[in-house]
Amino acid sequence: MRGYLLDTDTWIEYFHRRCGVEAKINALPANEIFASEVTIAELTYGALHSKAIERHLKETQMIEDAFTVLPISDALRDYAEIRHATASQGLGVADFDILIGATARHYGLTVVTHNTKHFGRMPGVQIVDWIEVSK
Repeated sequence: MRGYLLDTDTWIEYFHRRCGVEAKINALPANEIFASEVTIAELTYGALHSKAIERHLKETQMIEDAFTVLPISDALRDYAEIRHATASQGLGVADFDILIGATARHYGLTVVTHNTKHFGRMPGVQIVDWIEVSK
């Protein structure tokens, strides 16, 4: 499979139309942009804890309607291998990040994230940062 699995932070920047993310997503065909079930869960949780619940739930639904959401169940072996590798080295990486990275690794996708520190610790996970931060 070819394409990009967007981390939760990247989707948030997309919806806020910040940091150049919207232009990068819009420049690619929809069939090259993916989300993880974990990201849908994180965005839904965030929506329910926001002051604009309905707006944020609609944004999450838009991802589900416009892009492919990949299941984590197919990547559970990858998750176990990545978690074992990072834990064996004493590296702290959140389980949700590992699940997103494992999904990308399983499907041969590149993770798009600004959290390069954590995703960069995952063996076999390709990453790229599309968030343009002004200095």
